[in-house]
Amino acid sequence: MNGPLWPHPGSRWWRFDFHTHTPASADYGKGSHESQLKQRTPGNWLLDYMRQEIDCVAVTDHNSGAWVDRLKEALESLSLEKPDGYRPLYLFPGVEISVHGGIHLLAILDPSKTTSDVDSLLGDAGFRGTKGRSDEVTTESFTGVVDAVKQAGGIVIPAHVDGSSGLFTLAGTTLAQALDCDDVFAIEVVDTAAQKPSPYSERKLRWPEVLGSDAHHIEGTADQRFPGSHYTWVKMGTPSLEGLRLALLDGPLSIRRSDQEIEDPNRHADLVIESIEVAQARYMGRSQTFKLELNPWLNVVIGGRGTGKSTMFEFLRTALRRDAELPETLAQDFEKYRKVYQNRQDDGLLTEDSRFVVTCRKDRTRFRIQWSQRGDVEAIEVQHGDGIWRPDQGDVAQRFPVRIYSQKQIFELAKAPLALLLIMDEAPEIGRRSWDESWSREEAQYLSIRAKEREIEAGFADEPRLRGELEDIKRKLAIFEEAGHAAVLKEYQRRLRQQGGLESWEGAWSRSGDRLRELARSLVPDPLDDSLFGADEEADRDISEKAANALKSVKSVALKLEDVARETDEVLTQWRQDRDGSVWKQVANLATQEYEALRDRLKNAEAGDPSAYAGLAQRRQSLEGRLKDLESRRKQLDTVRSEAVESLSRLSELRRELTTRRSTFLSRILTGNHFVRIEVIPYGAHETVEAGLRRLLQREDGVFEKDIDSLLEAACSTTPDASAVEQNLANLRRRLREISAGKYSAPLADRRFAAHVAKLPPEVFDRLDLWFPEDSLQVEYSTKADGSGFRSIQEGSPGQKTAALLAFLFSYGEEPIILDQPEDDLDNHLIYDLIVGQLRRIKHKRQLIVVTHNANIVVNGDAELVVSLVARGGETHAECTGCLQEKLVRETICLVMEGGREAFARRWKRLGSGT
Repeated sequence: MNGPLWPHPGSRWWRFDFHTHTPASADYGKGSHESQLKQRTPGNWLLDYMRQEIDCVAVTDHNSGAWVDRLKEALESLSLEKPDGYRPLYLFPGVEISVHGGIHLLAILDPSKTTSDVDSLLGDAGFRGTKGRSDEVTTESFTGVVDAVKQAGGIVIPAHVDGSSGLFTLAGTTLAQALDCDDVFAIEVVDTAAQKPSPYSERKLRWPEVLGSDAHHIEGTADQRFPGSHYTWVKMGTPSLEGLRLALLDGPLSIRRSDQEIEDPNRHADLVIESIEVAQARYMGRSQTFKLELNPWLNVVIGGRGTGKSTMFEFLRTALRRDAELPETLAQDFEKYRKVYQNRQDDGLLTEDSRFVVTCRKDRTRFRIQWSQRGDVEAIEVQHGDGIWRPDQGDVAQRFPVRIYSQKQIFELAKAPLALLLIMDEAPEIGRRSWDESWSREEAQYLSIRAKEREIEAGFADEPRLRGELEDIKRKLAIFEEAGHAAVLKEYQRRLRQQGGLESWEGAWSRSGDRLRELARSLVPDPLDDSLFGADEEADRDISEKAANALKSVKSVALKLEDVARETDEVLTQWRQDRDGSVWKQVANLATQEYEALRDRLKNAEAGDPSAYAGLAQRRQSLEGRLKDLESRRKQLDTVRSEAVESLSRLSELRRELTTRRSTFLSRILTGNHFVRIEVIPYGAHETVEAGLRRLLQREDGVFEKDIDSLLEAACSTTPDASAVEQNLANLRRRLREISAGKYSAPLADRRFAAHVAKLPPEVFDRLDLWFPEDSLQVEYSTKADGSGFRSIQEGSPGQKTAALLAFLFSYGEEPIILDQPEDDLDNHLIYDLIVGQLRRIKHKRQLIVVTHNANIVVNGDAELVVSLVARGGETHAECTGCLQEKLVRETICLVMEGGREAFARRWKRLGSGT
């Protein structure tokens, strides 16, 4: 993210080496290779630092600026030639001055200065010795040299204060005078663990501690000093002496030593907005597209009233598809931002050609999110490696979860905990979207099981009739069998029933061969999509070959199944041959022949037709089969009911899990938060319970009020005990089922309610089993930084409610958050303690875009990018864009924002008139 790879405007962190040496220093390269190193060219010297990704170098030779001009010339040549290892580098002319008394002092000058300017400074400091040597000193004292550097416009940094020739080797009055000098901006400290002298501690000095390589060689071991071995991270816009001066005044906000910073401070969230474009809106982007490029950290948009700040904010809401999050109370206010104006009196802010483009970088890939009034653009486009933008799939709000809140919206959230719950549910730790998917799957399964249960139960209604009919048929058959032909009839009946059993048994497996062939055909998948894998990459070839081997094996299994199918066909053929040639077949055929002979004899003798017996026998066989099937279905019903209980148990556990996730999430993110605490009340959203129950009971018209209120009074509870609420809900479901069955004991206010419930389809009661009221949130706030005095947010003023919700919204997440005037209704105490403090803390984890009128948010919030909007010629324009270290930006803040100069004074107490 350094050098040319950094694509964002505003401030960033630069690797700054405050202390370097060139061959102009007499002791450069001291050692066995000294003569060779002395011959090093300025170009190679610069490349030494470039290859180590150093961004800024202070050239600080011992009492000499001889190489300043040479390095500038070499840097210009390198910028044209761009040899291997080249990257942009900023040179700061300077010098390490040996001060009277032997103390070394770094003087850093503006990048525009030259060797001549360094020589002039040395002359003013009283240095008359040999340039390049460190053992000859100035005639001026420490304070005199500091004054000379100040007059030259430079920055004073005592060198290696805790080492040889360092400031802390002084004692007594000499040290006291040096420590009382107001023009020392920082100190170079070699070892941060080294003890500071007592006069320094007594004065409560907190001079920023910087680090430089003090390199006299081009390479070395880990504990030695060479280019890139020791440096300081400095936060600035484009490197300049003024930017450096303000960074040093900032101290820890803008200065970090390389030996104390493990990670690159230029890291930022995986999702950031790079730019916003508005074309052909009513007051924005008419003459040319309005484009605003953004920093990945804190961006503030300022400007007078009517300059388009809030308009841009709401256009962003439209482009990012977050308008559905607005509460109903604000939806009407938002309409003008989505409306095409028809005439001068119309409040619409769009034209038929309006178009918004938000360019984002997500997981190192660039996307364009687009919206147009005509609807003629792709919602999402992705930039491919060839630089071409191509359409991409997905839901904008889900794929790019940018948070957008106006002050009014935050205030409404404080009044509606359920709306806050919806926002909270989008946190990855809660994972509401995946939870919803799990719930939907289990819900569908439960409803399917219950439908199957009713289907099975429906068949049992005929059981008494079937058993009665079977008994009647048995009595009639007994009469036939008592007529002297019992043996023949019984044998025929027995063999007939056996034949039916064999046919049923054979039918159960006779198609096994066909089913095996169908399985073999379905087993073999289509070949792997070769377009997903490149033939020129070893890893792709390897997995493709393994996939081909697996497919080959599956085909082999399928062939084996085909063989088994043929064997099964052969078994069936053999069985039928064995059956037809069996002794049983002969006996069965004989029973049939004897029965037919009996029938003929009876018919000839006019003694009666035994066909009635045959029909009765077949009917008895059919009834016994149906009753046997019912027995089987009864066992199946027990299994299905068990499955329904298990599914409902899983759903109940899943619902509890959602509450647990919410509670765990809040506990984690709000631990140590002194301004807000939030507790989840399981199933506590009483304001939605009646509407939910009425929707289930299909009576959303408000009737049966007393009876429904009676049900809810028993079901609802303010207890945080989830088990108690679940028991109440179980009682409610049981009572409704009793009412449906007409078995209720407690009187009803309106008997028509019982009639209505009795007519409800059974699916209603299934869904009632799955109905759980939503959780609620108990939100409390405190205005004290020590976390005492918490009280319900409903008791707070508009500003206090806003403060509490901001404290929550800032407490979690890494997605960009966009705020419109969050300071409205807040006093300065809350602005500074809450907003400013949290903006500083979270901006390196998530991008922030804040529209504000409050200078404290801009200045003391340490904004990396300031954008000042102005209305000119009926259009919004970005009049000034840059970081706080730029003089024009500071002047604009002081001009546009009330309290701007005071905010700067609070941040940079030693800045003086330079604001």
